[in-house]
Amino acid sequence: MKVDLVFEGGGILGIAFVGAYHALTMKGYEIDRCAGTSAGAIISSLIIAGYTSSELKVLIKETDFSQFLKKTSLSKISLIGKALSFVYNKGIYDIRAVEKWIEFLLLKKQIKTFKDIKNNVLKVIAADITNRKLLILPDDLKFYGINSDNFSIAKAVAMSCSIPLFFTPIIINNSFIVDGGLLSSFPIWIFDVEGMPRYPTFGIKIKDPVSLSFQGKTGIISYIKDLLYATYNKEETTFLRDEDLVRTIIIDFDNKTKATDLTISSKRIDYLYTCGYKSTIDFLSKWSFRNYIKKYRS
Repeated sequence: MKVDLVFEGGGILGIAFVGAYHALTMKGYEIDRCAGTSAGAIISSLIIAGYTSSELKVLIKETDFSQFLKKTSLSKISLIGKALSFVYNKGIYDIRAVEKWIEFLLLKKQIKTFKDIKNNVLKVIAADITNRKLLILPDDLKFYGINSDNFSIAKAVAMSCSIPLFFTPIIINNSFIVDGGLLSSFPIWIFDVEGMPRYPTFGIKIKDPVSLSFQGKTGIISYIKDLLYATYNKEETTFLRDEDLVRTIIIDFDNKTKATDLTISSKRIDYLYTCGYKSTIDFLSKWSFRNYIKKYRS
């Protein structure tokens, strides 16, 4: 059966999405369209480019993710340099390192711009903080006078991955474009149609972590981290409607790895991958498209 996939953001935790993708293909699902934010945008672009789950499993094992911690010129100059980098570059790490990596991977499949893939099979979520609006790429490129056919998929994905202040933003027509998770971390709605769908859309997301304050960590740093998480992960991820929750694969694992831990060990990569695989197998054992249609779409 065909299926559309919508991936949440999650930084390095998105490694678990590869395990989920493997489980789906092992169970005979054929991926038709993909959408995603941040890490979800990365795997979406690679799936649409034609990467198999086996190829992606090898990729996550062989990739040195610390290569993306490429500092801007200013941030290399001690603590003062980092402060200046915030002011002038709007981030510590250069997002172009991520963009070049994605571009390299896509070119291996002869993919570069949106004209190299079928229409409407890939949706990348980003945020224009200058104009304060959600962007669905490539659709919204027209508002910037850009022909989407000639626009780099790698750049669109890099926009979606640009965690504010951590990575530098990408500038389009004097607008700062950053991580789509700021406005929509889990766009489960993006492929929905009126009436009865021909096949399902599965959402794939990371289970929300237990707050630091709930764990007894009540210092100011923990408070700020919880505040930022609550701001970054609005009600669309925390309070899913029943009709969305029932079609969402929620990947559960411990809280020992942060989304920005790009120095992740091989052991943790295996762990995240396995969690994604097992959570998906468990979901599929209970899923019924017929029951979903009967209860929510008929």
